[in-house]
Amino acid sequence: MSLVELIVKVLRVKSVELIALLMNTLIMLVFYNLLYENSEVVYPLRLSGFVILVYFIIVTVRYRGFIEKLKESKVSPDYDNLSDNSSEEEILDTISHIHKNYLKEIHTLKQFISDRDNLFSQWIHNMKTSITVIDLACEKSSSHTKDDKQINDIKEENNLLKKNLEEALTVLRLEDFSRDYVLSSCNLRELVNDVVNGKKRDYIYKRVFPKVDIDEDTYVYTDKKWCGYMLEQILSNAIKYSNNKKGSKIEVYEVNNSDTVGLFIKDEGIGITKEDLSRVFEPFFTGSNGRIERSSTGIGLYMVKIIAKKLGHSVEIESVIGVGTQVKIIFNK
Repeated sequence: MSLVELIVKVLRVKSVELIALLMNTLIMLVFYNLLYENSEVVYPLRLSGFVILVYFIIVTVRYRGFIEKLKESKVSPDYDNLSDNSSEEEILDTISHIHKNYLKEIHTLKQFISDRDNLFSQWIHNMKTSITVIDLACEKSSSHTKDDKQINDIKEENNLLKKNLEEALTVLRLEDFSRDYVLSSCNLRELVNDVVNGKKRDYIYKRVFPKVDIDEDTYVYTDKKWCGYMLEQILSNAIKYSNNKKGSKIEVYEVNNSDTVGLFIKDEGIGITKEDLSRVFEPFFTGSNGRIERSSTGIGLYMVKIIAKKLGHSVEIESVIGVGTQVKIIFNK
């Protein structure tokens, strides 16, 4: 706080006292003129002005100390709450008490959330064990019976359940994100190719052709695992909502600027309506496309936005109905 701001604040806070002192000066001048024939105005004015100035300096110094203690109280409840002014000391004591109770409640809440997340995490892992057993049973049944539609339906539902549980685990891991990522220089082309190659079966099934145009010397600072998760979610959506026409493609390319690298993922899918476009990053929002694609959960793009923010990246999305969707990830150099 500047000196001028401090003086203005003191004048506002102590306006009543200062008005009282000025009134006292005026009364003193009136009495001085009544008592003495040859009245001298300079002397009483000097005396009163000196008293007011000393009082104002003392008040300003004390108020500055009070402001400094208030700043400390914003950071920690363990601050010096002693003051020459009883009202100020009472204020500081009250703030300290509120702060300590607030921290206690936060600690209790965090402990509750941690215990709940551990419980859910354990439950999800138990569910994944059951999913693995079901998958093995389906594989064994498939080897004995050919073209069994019921077994294939069970396997498809089992895979969908496994995907949803993985997404739930990822959401739970966001709480510990700061302990689970390391920023490093990553080759962007290798990062994208790893994700694209991991989805070969999906590309073949949807009859979509991936096209990657990224310079092999392009490097970005990111976390390889979490950035890979972001790309996987975006590419999964691009494949899921493709138009299923033979020859359709999904382009992944870069635009290299002086201080940023833009990674574009462009599909030729069904697109997103204008009404839904502004809400695609909201949790559990599936929009009109979610009614078409039953496996939509509304978690993928929400996670992409959260992770990008934590990694220092930004995500933008554009779409035209019937033409396609383009997602842009901006990496700072």
